[in-house]
Amino acid sequence: MKKEFLDFIKELMEHDKQFTESIITENIEAYLKILETEKETKNEITDNGKIVLKYMQDNDVKLGKAKDMAEGMGLSSRTVSGTLRKLVADGFVEKVSKDPVVYAITEKGKNYKII
Repeated sequence: MKKEFLDFIKELMEHDKQFTESIITENIEAYLKILETEKETKNEITDNGKIVLKYMQDNDVKLGKAKDMAEGMGLSSRTVSGTLRKLVADGFVEKVSKDPVVYAITEKGKNYKII
């Protein structure tokens, strides 16, 4: 999504250079360069993600429900559910059933080193 946004901005800037020169300040240009060089954080795990993943690793959770894991960690089930969705999107955990919703740690999740 970020790449798509940056490509759009670049195209706008190239299409109408006179307009671009009148509205793009040095600060905006510097910020765009930062965005271009900044690493994508898609596979970076959040703090809550690290907590949930570490819990699954340490407790050998092969299959688990968000509610049960939340109780084991002392977190809200809403927090754990949201975190698990992000871990699924990033490939660290997979959703294995819908009713009830059950999650399993993937090989990527098992092998991820949490510092």
